[in-house]
Amino acid sequence: MNITLVQQDVVKADKAANFRTTRRLVERVVKQEARPGLIVLPELWSTGYALQDLATLASENGDDEAEFLGEIARAYGVWFAGGSVAAKTVDGIVNRAQVINTKGELVTQYDKIHLVPMFHEDRYLIGGTKICKYEIESRHIGLAICYDLRFCELLHNLRLSGAEILIISGQWPMKRITHWQILLRARAIENQCFVIGVNAAGTRDGHGGNSMAVAPDGRILTELGVEESYATVSLDLDEVAEVRKAIPVVDGRKPDLYRNMG
Repeated sequence: MNITLVQQDVVKADKAANFRTTRRLVERVVKQEARPGLIVLPELWSTGYALQDLATLASENGDDEAEFLGEIARAYGVWFAGGSVAAKTVDGIVNRAQVINTKGELVTQYDKIHLVPMFHEDRYLIGGTKICKYEIESRHIGLAICYDLRFCELLHNLRLSGAEILIISGQWPMKRITHWQILLRARAIENQCFVIGVNAAGTRDGHGGNSMAVAPDGRILTELGVEESYATVSLDLDEVAEVRKAIPVVDGRKPDLYRNMG
């Protein structure tokens, strides 16, 4: 499976500019020799981290972004996954990752569960309540968004539900970029999954870039720098089964014991 990490330079509160950038980058990506099957964008790729403006920027249920990505998906025969958007719902605004197939259809979505207390996200957003795992080409993929990466239980539940690839979209700050790098590798090793982490480029608002693809044994398959860029990685999904067989961590779990500790 070929997955392309698109480390977009996201302009805060300018949806038109971000739509143009996304289209420009995708058009470049599909002309590569290693053609993508799946494209991953950063967190809040269409609005940037403009929390105070989301009441006016967010589209109903994320429909504007789903329609836009759906058009591109149909034109080039690619999937989109991750790449969250601000979506208005009847209960409030959510930070929503969308999965769109090659027919341009929105097939599933994930609302960010863990809101960042340091940035008071709970003043502007409501948290999701369900994990999200789906299939592409009979392969199981789990979604998370930015701050979710710090919560090992969430990612491990996705692994226990069968995920072979974990996709995390972020707008992770440069001042904590080492946490991003270490946690992506840690989640790959502990869950014996491929991990794809796509961050916003670091040329605006202090984001750290350093998008990364990590193998189930913790090897870095590709890592981008700080500037806007993209990279395609080819994943051999057989590696997941091989690593899990070599070190059968899940078979050794003692969940009943863990619940009684402390």
